[in-house]
Order: sequence, then C-alpha cells, then structure tokens
Amino acid sequence: MIDIVYKDKQEAILIDHVASSSFVTKEMLLEIKTYYNREVPYHNFLHVLNVSSEVLRLDVNSLNIIEIKSLFFAALFHDAWHNWQADLLDEFNSLSIALEKIEEFSNKFDDLQLDMSIIRKAIIWTVFTKRWKLENRFSKILWDLDIWVIWWDFLEFCYYSFPFWYEMWQTEIDFITKTEIGYFKFLISIDKKLLLTSEVSEILPNAFSNIKHYLSLENNIKIDMMKTIKNEDITYYDFVKKYEDKI
Repeated sequence: MIDIVYKDKQEAILIDHVASSSFVTKEMLLEIKTYYNREVPYHNFLHVLNVSSEVLRLDVNSLNIIEIKSLFFAALFHDAWHNWQADLLDEFNSLSIALEKIEEFSNKFDDLQLDMSIIRKAIIWTVFTKRWKLENRFSKILWDLDIWVIWWDFLEFCYYSFPFWYEMWQTEIDFITKTEIGYFKFLISIDKKLLLTSEVSEILPNAFSNIKHYLSLENNIKIDMMKTIKNEDITYYDFVKKYEDKI
C-alpha cells in the first residue's frame, strides 16, 4: 500500500453536505462507508462522496427527482469494495453490495423512491472501456462525473485527482515525466460531445480548461501540491488558501 494520509476533515465536510440533501442520513452514509478501504489512495469513500455531491448539482429541469436520487445512490455505491487493482469484477461486486444495502434501507425508510434500473446500469458502466459510446443516458452521466479530470475548479481538480496517481504506484516525478502527457493528450483529443453529457457540461463547464491549465503549470508547483495531498489531512478549502496565489 502507498502511505498517504486520508482526508478525514474533508470527508466530514462532505458527509454533512451530502446528508443535508435529505436523500440520505448520516447513519446510512456511515454504513455505506464500511464498504470502502481508507488505505486506498483514490477509490475510497472520499471519492464517492465527492462524486455524489456533484450529482446533487444536476439540474432538476433536465432530470426528475427520482432520476437524480437514483444516480445519487449509484454514485455512493459505485466503487464499493474497490480493490484498486482495476479488477474486472469490481463493478459487479459494487452492484451486489448496492442492491443488498438499498433493499435493507428500503425496509427502514418508506420514501426512498429509487429507479433500480438506473442504479444497475450506472454502476456497471463506471469502468468498462469505450463508455462514451453508451446509449444509456444515466450511465453516461455517472461516467462523466466519475472521471477525475472534469471538476469545475482547477484547484478542486488537483485536490481530488492527485491521490489517483499514488494509486498507480507512481512517484510524483514519474507521473509528471512519463504518464501525464500521453493521458491528458488522449482526453483532450476526445470530442467534447463524447466525453461530456449536456447535463454534466452545464455544471462542469471548465473541464478541458482545467486539463490545459494543469499541463501549463510548472513542475515544482505540481510536486509541492502532490506532496501536500499525500502527507497532510488538509481540507479542500485550506488547499485553495495555500495555493490560489501560486498558480
């Protein structure tokens, strides 16, 4: 395992935010949390809380409340039991957990009102290749929100994406010199209409500008930010304060 400090402070902030939606209680969130390994740098509970919080920003004029709520629960479970090895069965394990726990929650709460077909399809297609070719609208939306490069703010992109690189078993300099250029060029080369659904592009309009901004950043700043994320239990807001004048 990579030694990386988990962001307990940021997790607490997101739990409060997500629970304030009234879609889910803190008690339910803490039960879901037990299916995530905090030793995994990226695919952990903090990641799914962040994706879930983005679902809450979707426009209620383009999606109805049951659709948003179903995507929200799919986001909460989409990486459950993720072993950070990109196992082909990851999504099936996650779906199995989701179905079991949602049935349990439904027995406790009468007003869940979820569309299970949305949840099934959205979870299963969060990792398969060529996902942008899917016809299912909800699978595309969750995929867009799950991809770690499309945050609305540049520093938010850095804060939440840096742990992904540690999960790839790479040092800061290895990623910067060997991996990032090819990967980001690939993402930029994809037609924006194929990568971003209209629903997601409305709430994350700066996706590609964030990538280009990152590529233009000096390596010493990138490495400093990555080490901060690796070694400190720092909230996103404190991260912004530390770096907003340096970029």
